[in-house]
Amino acid sequence: MHRQNYFSSFEKLFWHLSKQMANLWKDIYSQTFPGSQSHIMFTLQKNGPQKMSELADDLHITAGAVTSASNHLIEHGYIIRIWDEQDRRIVRLDLTEKGSKKLTELQVEGQKIIKSVFHGISDHELKTLHTAFEKATNNIDNM
Repeated sequence: MHRQNYFSSFEKLFWHLSKQMANLWKDIYSQTFPGSQSHIMFTLQKNGPQKMSELADDLHITAGAVTSASNHLIEHGYIIRIWDEQDRRIVRLDLTEKGSKKLTELQVEGQKIIKSVFHGISDHELKTLHTAFEKATNNIDNM
């Protein structure tokens, strides 16, 4: 098979796998953190405390959507508001211990699914996939 044929076949497989994996991850997270709540939680875990405007920009949602989702997360004790000591108008959101623990639990559940999806792949194949995805990630980060 020629490179173009492999790439065409790979593209179809990649999109199918990506869509199915996204659905599996969404199912795991949406049970606990529906809608944009999961994105807020993941962004806070990844980037640390964030202003609501920063979250809105990062997630490409409105400030009102961040406020609504964060209010639910605050009510359930997953995140907290932190007021800036120099300027009390500035409010950041951050994960609580409960929120961090819940995210870890969900990630462990997701990792189990990933392992089952990639069951039967040899160490050599896994290393090759890792190298390929690392290169692709670098390429997309540089776009």
